[in-house]
Amino acid sequence: MRNADFGLRNELRLPDTQSAIGNPQSAILDGLRPDTIFVRTAIFTALGLGVLFLVVYDVYATILHARGQSGPIGESLNRTLWRLIRAIAFKLSRRRRHRLLNAVGPLLLPLLVIAFIFLFIVGFALIYYPRMPEQFAIQPGAQSPPWIESVYFSGLTLTTVGYGDIAPHTTAMRIVSLLESASGFALISLAITYLVAVYRALERKRAVALSFYHQAEEGANVAAFIVFHYVGGRFYSLVETMRVASHDLQELQESHVEHPVIHYFHPIQVYKSLPRVLFLSLEICAVIRSCLDDEEYAVTCNHPDVRTLEATSRHMLTQLLEALELERRFKRRNEAPFEESRRWKTRFNQHLQQLQDAGIKVRSDRAAAWEFYRGRREEWETQLHRFSSYLGYEWDEITGDRDLLYAADEEMEATGG
Repeated sequence: MRNADFGLRNELRLPDTQSAIGNPQSAILDGLRPDTIFVRTAIFTALGLGVLFLVVYDVYATILHARGQSGPIGESLNRTLWRLIRAIAFKLSRRRRHRLLNAVGPLLLPLLVIAFIFLFIVGFALIYYPRMPEQFAIQPGAQSPPWIESVYFSGLTLTTVGYGDIAPHTTAMRIVSLLESASGFALISLAITYLVAVYRALERKRAVALSFYHQAEEGANVAAFIVFHYVGGRFYSLVETMRVASHDLQELQESHVEHPVIHYFHPIQVYKSLPRVLFLSLEICAVIRSCLDDEEYAVTCNHPDVRTLEATSRHMLTQLLEALELERRFKRRNEAPFEESRRWKTRFNQHLQQLQDAGIKVRSDRAAAWEFYRGRREEWETQLHRFSSYLGYEWDEITGDRDLLYAADEEMEATGG
């Protein structure tokens, strides 16, 4: 029996007097008072539980709870990285800016998962550390400083690898390691589910943007969108298109609420961006209600689906600004009221001319039409500009107010002015 016991102790380093002498951590603890050891253990355990609580809450807030924002870890990671890359991107050409920003979104998801895994490992390692090696059986070849052993064992347990060179031999540590293993499995499963859901939402977002793109003369031409539905002296499916667009925007809004990381997926093609979709929706409603003859097309101008699309777009824009906290952080752009009004007036006249050229009857009272149109642009343009700028887009490539070709040609560079 003595020989068997001696052989077993040589195979596994157990918490006895000899192993304590061979381990600096054990030797130090042997010289400490019991109450000091208890306080030390309690402090490290509390720190570990705090880290774990933070990670669990962040996973809950980011993946499981739809509230328009990620948890504190995810939100800080997303915004910090995005602002840093965005500041660099706006110093580049248009094409390079979009390519650089396009790379951010796909990086955020794996970075967030890595952050979760790292913090989980650290949190559980802090719990193991004051109990290492006393409550663990460690093979002689695996002996290292206690903090290395704690991190190593935590990483193996979380990833469910488990080589067996370090194993808990107390009930408490066995339960903790079991919980860590289950946490790792749950985290990986949730991460995969979240990844699939995000890319499905992105696919839906691109499909909605393409439906607007093909009807707006492959750019930001709102008058062309309306003319697209005008055949043989009457409108076909224009109102129905507005109804579908309202439903699509509502789905997109819910996607951004459920998966806030979608904000940071920046399409290289501007026509696939959410700011372009919102601009077209709001501008289409403004043009229909201000430019079309309200007697000839009374039903179209006052149709509930047109008003619903406008209200849905406004509501979505407001909710997005609140979620990204842009109302307080972004100031109004530097443009004189006269320049702004002149830009709007030019766009308004372009709309009227295109509609007339297509045979569509426009309002005879141009002054009243202009005032209505200007009022609508004043209501939402500042908000949309903030949103567009934050997501890395110039205003003219979203709207084409100064040059419709610039909004339609993805390769074209701004000429200034």
